[in-house]
This record gives sequence, C-alpha cells and structure tokens, in this order.
Amino acid sequence: MKRIVAILALCSALAASAAASAAECNRACLKKRLDTYLAGVSSHKPESAGLWIGFRQTENSVAVPEGQGLWKSMTGLGSIQRQYFDPSLGQAGYFGTVQLGDEEAVVALRLKVKLNQVTEAEWFISRKSDPGLTGEPGKTPFNIDTLRATLPAMRVVAKSERLQRDALQAVVNSYFDGITSHNSYLVKGHPGCTRYENGFPTFNTPMTPAMDLGNNGKTDCRTQADFGVAIVAIRDFFVIDEEAQAVMVSAVFRREAKNPKLRNHFTELFHVDHGKIRDIHAAFYYAPENRPVPNWPPYDGLFPLPAAYR
Repeated sequence: MKRIVAILALCSALAASAAASAAECNRACLKKRLDTYLAGVSSHKPESAGLWIGFRQTENSVAVPEGQGLWKSMTGLGSIQRQYFDPSLGQAGYFGTVQLGDEEAVVALRLKVKLNQVTEAEWFISRKSDPGLTGEPGKTPFNIDTLRATLPAMRVVAKSERLQRDALQAVVNSYFDGITSHNSYLVKGHPGCTRYENGFPTFNTPMTPAMDLGNNGKTDCRTQADFGVAIVAIRDFFVIDEEAQAVMVSAVFRREAKNPKLRNHFTELFHVDHGKIRDIHAAFYYAPENRPVPNWPPYDGLFPLPAAYR
C-alpha cells in the first residue's frame, strides 16, 4: 500500500511539474520576450535579446549565428506588426514587415521561450527582388501596399465563440488536405475567404460555373490551383492562439516527381470564425534545390537534394 501511495505521489509531482513547465511563460511573458528579442535584433545587440546559451536561429532555413544575418541587416520593425501567443507550447509568432535599410520585407517569425529565455528563432523573409517559382529573380508574389490595406486581425474573441486548440488545428489542416488531395471541398472555409501571399492576393478571379464553390463564380481560399504540389509536408502548428482564434503554421510544398518548380517554404497565418477559415496571410520563399528545409528537427527525410549532392 505504501508503495502504491509513493508511486501516486511521484506521478502527481511529475504531472504538476509538467503543468508548471508548460505554463511557465504566459501571454504577458511571451510578449515581453518577443518584444525584447525584436528590439535586440533591430539594435544589432544579441546580448540584449534575452538569448539562451544554446540559442539557434534560422533565416529561410539557413542557420545564422548571433551578430550575423538579420542581426546586421534589420534596422527596425516595419509598418505591419502582428503578434500571436501560445503559452501551451511556449511559443510566440510575429507576422508583418521589417526594415532592411530602405527596403521593407514581409516576414514571419517563430520564437521559442523556455525558462524565460529565447531558445529558438525561425524566420521566413520575403523581399520584392526574391526568386519566383521557377527561380527567376523578382518574380515572387509580393505586394506590401495590398497587405497594408488588408491587415490580419489583432483581436480578442469572446469565449463563447472560441474553438478549442484541437478544433482550430483540424480546421486549418483541412486547407492543407485540400491542396494535397486537389479537392476544394475538403477545405473548411467561408465562401469568399481571402488568401494573400506576401501581400499578393490569390483569390477573387473568375471560375467556370462547374467549379463554383458558392462564391458568385469567383475563387477564394478554398480554391485549388494546379501548381504541382505532391504533398504539404512538415506541418508545424507553432502558434495556436485560442484568444485570437488565430493559427500560425509552417510547412513545405513538396513538388511532384520531375517538377522543376522550386519548393515553397512558408508560414501561413489563419483566422478562424465560427468553425471556418476567414482569411489567410502567408510569408514565404522559394527554397533552392540544394537547401535543406526547414532545417529544424526532425531532420530525417527533409533533405531533397539533387543527385550531385547525394
């Protein structure tokens, strides 16, 4: 009997420890860590950013040491700043723009906090001059002016209208399943739901009557295009913000065999209303064929390198 009591006490202590660890950084804590980190990058001062000794940062999947990359080139936050928080995962998300000298870039950021220190930063950066789908410079979808006019929401949704985190993830996952399956009817989205890629609108174009999904003959976020995606891989739901009913998720568009188009590595920000997707804002880049993406664990199977590198 004493042995059973001891085991139960140990289990209770472990559960309490796990719960305390998960809740060690609440929304206010995550916001403070995110603001401090962004200020440190903008001022080129890694020592002021609250970094853990084993801190790791990637920029478009390339590992960057403190003091290089954005630590040198970023001169401030841009005209669009949106923040989202997931205390359950100890992660914060930033979506918007940053200043790179005179240039304003569209970005998304995943920030990991543990023991009140920043342990990981994963940046998605898009510039107007970046390569497009076929690798041609300056051909990536990009429109900051449109992004400014269609800002992602920053909101607090009434508790009575909130979905729990598992349901939010399932709704968003339906979007990726629609792309992988080439079936728009899988996507749980409102008619007329919007989708912007680096601010560039990818909806509201004419559809044939036979393909109309109930949006007055126009495309919306549910509509599938044929761009050679074999699977939406490595889906990382890194912020599920129940208060804002917002989800930030990164993934990779893996192309079909022999498709010459570059892989698309992205973060997409979703807002969900009443069980369906209302809008999507993406920050992404097209990865060179010899770049391992996303360059975060688990690594197995995530290195689709050309034959010359095998």
